[in-house]
Amino acid sequence: MTSAVVYAYHGFGVCGLESLVRQGVCIRQVVSHRDHPGERCWWRSVAERCRDLAIPCELDADLRDPATVARLTALRPDLILSCYYRSLIPMTLLAAPLGAWNLHGSLLPRFRGRAPINWQLVHGEPRAGLTLHRMLQRADAGDILAQIAVDVHPDQDAFGLAQQLLAVCPAFLDTSLADLLAGRATPWPQDEAQATVFPGRRPEDGRIDWTLPARRIHNLVRAVAPPWPGAFTICRGERLIIRRSAVADEGVVHGEPGRVLTDGSIACGHGRLVVLEAGRGDSDDVVDLICGEMLRAGT
Repeated sequence: MTSAVVYAYHGFGVCGLESLVRQGVCIRQVVSHRDHPGERCWWRSVAERCRDLAIPCELDADLRDPATVARLTALRPDLILSCYYRSLIPMTLLAAPLGAWNLHGSLLPRFRGRAPINWQLVHGEPRAGLTLHRMLQRADAGDILAQIAVDVHPDQDAFGLAQQLLAVCPAFLDTSLADLLAGRATPWPQDEAQATVFPGRRPEDGRIDWTLPARRIHNLVRAVAPPWPGAFTICRGERLIIRRSAVADEGVVHGEPGRVLTDGSIACGHGRLVVLEAGRGDSDDVVDLICGEMLRAGT
């Protein structure tokens, strides 16, 4: 029976586990993470799914500790699979006859790095997807085993895109892993000329710059909309989270960027943004904007 060690987190990690089980693979060990305190964990839990499936699961393992490396390599897996594991896995742990493969949430080689779902929306991408690729020491740079693309609606937020990708993930992994196990897979190299790399995102990266065009601001709003921390501005000295928005128009300058206009929309560098929902912090209260108010980036 083919054996595997799996590094997994998030709902995509659960998809990876379940796909291997459907393929009849013996999962000898899962390595996952504890949820961060205060993080809005809306996804399925890898640790809980491992308990359901009676699969051993270790949380927050130190993958650079020699004892941990020795213990995991002693399992001698035929296959290594990583699905949304949050740490870079050292090369010392990537040796397996069938290879070490990672599930990434973009159409590589574009959007390598952290938070690919969010970054694709920030940049207004019309298509997004999943890539299963070989793991190297350089993150997200290995040969591609398979990809699947989905169309992105111009108003879709990150939660909606994540759900869309989670919906196609099981069948995608089933087909890709079946081809790999049967020896039918033919990986191809990434085009380095097309590669883009992005860092992780912090809550402060949601700060709105009203001098940008309305479309770019709208893309930021939907990219970090709840359950992510949200795009924000400063209103009357308080942080105001813009939860949902719409582009009123894109090509006309309507006045000083950040001013709430008489129709309730907000002047941007180009065009106007309509705020559909806003609130202060984690409060459920919906805040109405007052005409003539100046919204600022804050400090």
